Amino acid sequence: IYNFVFPYSSAITSGRIHVNGVNLHYQCAGRGDHAVLLLPGALGCSQTDFGPQLKFLNKESFTLIGWDPRGYGLSIPPARDYPADFFSRDAKDAVDLMQALNFKRFSMLGWSDGGITALIAAGSYPSLINKLVVWGANAYVTAEDLTLYNAVKDVTNWSPKMRKPMEDIYGMEYFANTFSAWVEAMTHFVSRSDDCTSCQRVNIIFI
Repeated sequence: IYNFVFPYSSAITSGRIHVNGVNLHYQCAGRGDHAVLLLPGALGCSQTDFGPQLKFLNKESFTLIGWDPRGYGLSIPPARDYPADFFSRDAKDAVDLMQALNFKRFSMLGWSDGGITALIAAGSYPSLINKLVVWGANAYVTAEDLTLYNAVKDVTNWSPKMRKPMEDIYGMEYFANTFSAWVEAMTHFVSRSDDCTSCQRVNIIFI
Protein backbone atom coordinates (compact mmCIF):
# COMPACT_ATOMS: atom_id res chain seq x y z
CA ILE A 1 0.00 0.00 0.00
CA TYR A 2 1.49 3.34 -1.04
CA ASN A 3 -0.30 6.40 0.30
CA PHE A 4 1.97 9.38 -0.23
CA VAL A 5 0.92 12.74 1.16
CA PHE A 6 2.26 16.11 0.12
CA PRO A 7 4.81 16.90 2.86
CA TYR A 8 4.02 20.61 3.16
CA SER A 9 0.31 20.36 3.91
CA SER A 10 -0.77 22.53 6.87
CA ALA A 11 -3.28 19.91 8.06
CA ILE A 12 -2.44 16.66 9.85
CA THR A 13 -2.58 13.98 7.18
CA SER A 14 -1.82 10.29 7.36
CA GLY A 15 -0.90 7.38 5.17
CA ARG A 16 0.82 4.03 4.95
CA ILE A 17 3.88 3.16 2.93
CA HIS A 18 5.55 -0.18 2.32
CA VAL A 19 9.00 -0.21 3.94
CA ASN A 20 11.20 -3.25 4.59
CA GLY A 21 8.35 -5.70 4.07
CA VAL A 22 5.73 -3.97 6.24
CA ASN A 23 3.16 -1.20 5.79
CA LEU A 24 4.18 1.60 8.13
CA HIS A 25 1.62 4.17 9.22
CA TYR A 26 2.62 7.81 9.61
CA GLN A 27 1.12 11.25 10.21
CA CYS A 28 2.40 14.47 8.67
CA ALA A 29 1.93 18.12 9.60
CA GLY A 30 3.62 21.37 8.60
CA ARG A 31 5.30 22.88 5.56
CA GLY A 32 8.70 23.92 6.88
CA ASP A 33 12.07 23.13 5.36
CA HIS A 34 13.24 21.36 8.53
CA ALA A 35 11.84 17.81 8.56
CA VAL A 36 11.53 16.17 11.99
CA LEU A 37 10.65 12.53 12.66
CA LEU A 38 8.81 11.90 15.96
CA LEU A 39 9.67 8.53 17.54
CA PRO A 40 7.31 7.14 20.22
CA GLY A 41 8.14 5.07 23.28
CA ALA A 42 7.42 1.41 23.95
CA LEU A 43 4.02 0.41 22.52
CA GLY A 44 3.44 4.04 21.65
CA CYS A 45 2.45 5.49 18.30
CA SER A 46 2.04 8.88 16.71
CA GLN A 47 -1.50 9.20 18.05
CA THR A 48 -0.72 8.34 21.68
CA ASP A 49 2.65 10.04 22.06
CA PHE A 50 2.83 13.08 19.78
CA GLY A 51 -0.64 14.52 19.27
CA PRO A 52 0.24 17.90 20.88
CA GLN A 53 3.49 18.20 18.93
CA LEU A 54 1.79 17.51 15.61
CA LYS A 55 -0.89 20.05 16.48
CA PHE A 56 1.09 22.88 18.07
CA LEU A 57 4.72 22.90 16.92
CA ASN A 58 5.63 25.60 14.39
CA LYS A 59 4.38 24.40 11.03
CA GLU A 60 6.07 27.19 9.11
CA SER A 61 9.51 26.11 10.32
CA PHE A 62 9.02 22.35 10.52
CA THR A 63 7.55 19.45 8.62
CA LEU A 64 6.63 16.93 11.32
CA ILE A 65 6.36 13.21 10.67
CA GLY A 66 4.95 10.97 13.40
CA TRP A 67 5.34 7.26 12.77
CA ASP A 68 4.03 4.00 14.21
CA PRO A 69 6.86 1.42 14.43
CA ARG A 70 6.05 -2.03 13.08
CA GLY A 71 3.58 -3.84 15.32
CA TYR A 72 2.51 -0.62 17.06
CA GLY A 73 -0.44 1.69 16.47
CA LEU A 74 -1.76 1.38 12.93
CA SER A 75 1.36 -0.40 11.65
CA ILE A 76 -0.33 -3.75 12.37
CA PRO A 77 0.07 -6.30 10.88
CA PRO A 78 2.60 -7.58 11.65
CA ALA A 79 2.21 -8.29 15.34
CA ARG A 80 5.03 -6.75 17.33
CA ASP A 81 8.00 -8.98 18.12
CA TYR A 82 11.31 -8.34 19.85
CA PRO A 83 14.30 -10.06 18.24
CA ALA A 84 17.72 -9.27 19.68
CA ASP A 85 18.23 -6.45 17.16
CA PHE A 86 14.77 -4.88 17.36
CA PHE A 87 16.12 -1.41 18.17
CA SER A 88 18.38 -1.51 15.11
CA ARG A 89 15.48 -2.82 13.03
CA ASP A 90 13.32 0.10 14.17
CA ALA A 91 16.15 2.52 13.37
CA LYS A 92 16.44 1.19 9.83
CA ASP A 93 12.65 1.25 9.38
CA ALA A 94 12.52 4.87 10.57
CA VAL A 95 15.31 6.06 8.29
CA ASP A 96 13.98 4.13 5.30
CA LEU A 97 10.49 5.54 5.91
CA MET A 98 11.83 9.09 5.74
CA GLN A 99 13.81 8.30 2.61
CA ALA A 100 10.70 6.79 1.01
CA LEU A 101 8.84 10.01 1.82
CA ASN A 102 11.61 11.94 0.03
CA PHE A 103 13.15 13.51 3.13
CA LYS A 104 16.83 13.10 2.34
CA ARG A 105 18.07 14.71 5.57
CA PHE A 106 16.04 15.20 8.74
CA SER A 107 16.10 15.56 12.51
CA MET A 108 14.78 13.10 15.08
CA LEU A 109 12.83 13.70 18.27
CA GLY A 110 12.37 10.58 20.38
CA TRP A 111 11.60 9.50 23.89
CA SER A 112 11.96 6.19 25.77
CA ASP A 113 12.40 3.42 23.18
CA GLY A 114 12.06 6.07 20.48
CA GLY A 115 15.04 7.87 21.97
CA ILE A 116 17.10 4.67 21.84
CA THR A 117 16.03 4.14 18.24
CA ALA A 118 17.01 7.71 17.39
CA LEU A 119 20.46 7.29 18.96
CA ILE A 120 21.08 4.16 16.92
CA ALA A 121 19.82 5.82 13.74
CA ALA A 122 22.08 8.83 14.26
CA GLY A 123 25.07 6.58 14.87
CA SER A 124 24.31 4.30 11.95
CA TYR A 125 23.29 6.94 9.40
CA PRO A 126 25.10 10.14 10.47
CA SER A 127 24.99 11.74 7.03
CA LEU A 128 21.18 11.63 7.06
CA ILE A 129 20.50 13.03 10.53
CA ASN A 130 20.50 16.79 11.04
CA LYS A 131 19.77 17.18 14.76
CA LEU A 132 18.75 14.86 17.58
CA VAL A 133 16.53 15.45 20.63
CA VAL A 134 16.02 12.52 23.02
CA TRP A 135 14.76 12.11 26.56
CA GLY A 136 13.92 9.17 28.81
CA ALA A 137 16.25 6.96 26.76
CA ASN A 138 18.90 4.61 28.10
CA ALA A 139 22.07 3.12 26.63
CA TYR A 140 21.87 0.02 28.83
CA VAL A 141 19.51 -1.78 31.21
CA THR A 142 20.46 -2.27 34.86
CA ALA A 143 19.16 -4.80 37.35
CA GLU A 144 17.37 -1.91 39.07
CA ASP A 145 15.66 -1.00 35.79
CA LEU A 146 14.54 -4.58 35.36
CA THR A 147 13.03 -4.64 38.84
CA LEU A 148 10.91 -1.62 37.90
CA TYR A 149 9.87 -3.18 34.58
CA ASN A 150 8.84 -6.44 36.21
CA ALA A 151 6.79 -4.56 38.79
CA VAL A 152 4.52 -3.28 36.00
CA LYS A 153 4.76 -6.27 33.65
CA ASP A 154 1.21 -7.43 34.43
CA VAL A 155 -0.88 -4.64 32.96
CA THR A 156 -4.02 -5.89 34.71
CA ASN A 157 -2.51 -4.33 37.83
CA TRP A 158 -2.34 -0.91 36.21
CA SER A 159 -5.01 1.63 37.04
CA PRO A 160 -7.84 1.86 34.50
CA LYS A 161 -6.76 5.42 33.69
CA MET A 162 -3.25 4.26 32.76
CA ARG A 163 -4.46 1.26 30.75
CA LYS A 164 -7.18 2.99 28.77
CA PRO A 165 -5.09 4.74 26.07
CA MET A 166 -3.33 1.49 25.18
CA GLU A 167 -6.49 -0.60 25.40
CA ASP A 168 -8.22 1.83 23.06
CA ILE A 169 -5.47 1.30 20.49
CA TYR A 170 -4.76 -2.41 20.90
CA GLY A 171 -7.44 -4.13 22.92
CA MET A 172 -6.59 -5.75 26.24
CA GLU A 173 -5.11 -9.02 24.97
CA TYR A 174 -2.69 -7.55 22.43
CA PHE A 175 -1.63 -4.83 24.85
CA ALA A 176 -0.99 -7.26 27.71
CA ASN A 177 0.89 -9.78 25.59
CA THR A 178 3.00 -7.19 23.81
CA PHE A 179 3.98 -5.31 26.95
CA SER A 180 4.94 -8.56 28.67
CA ALA A 181 7.08 -9.47 25.65
CA TRP A 182 8.74 -6.04 25.82
CA VAL A 183 9.71 -6.62 29.46
CA GLU A 184 11.17 -10.00 28.51
CA ALA A 185 13.17 -8.32 25.75
CA MET A 186 14.60 -5.84 28.25
CA THR A 187 15.67 -8.77 30.42
CA HIS A 188 18.07 -9.93 27.73
CA PHE A 189 19.95 -6.62 27.76
CA VAL A 190 20.88 -7.18 31.42
CA SER A 191 22.55 -10.52 30.71
CA ARG A 192 24.09 -9.66 27.34
CA SER A 193 27.59 -8.23 27.00
CA ASP A 194 26.38 -5.44 24.68
CA ASP A 195 23.84 -2.73 25.38
CA CYS A 196 20.75 -1.13 23.87
CA THR A 197 22.60 1.21 21.56
CA SER A 198 26.09 -0.33 21.19
CA CYS A 199 29.00 1.63 22.63
CA GLN A 200 30.52 2.20 19.21
CA ARG A 201 27.44 3.98 17.91
CA VAL A 202 27.05 6.13 21.00
CA ASN A 203 30.68 7.22 20.65
CA ILE A 204 29.98 8.34 17.10
CA ILE A 205 27.31 10.67 18.44
CA PHE A 206 28.96 12.11 21.53
CA ILE A 207 32.69 12.30 20.77
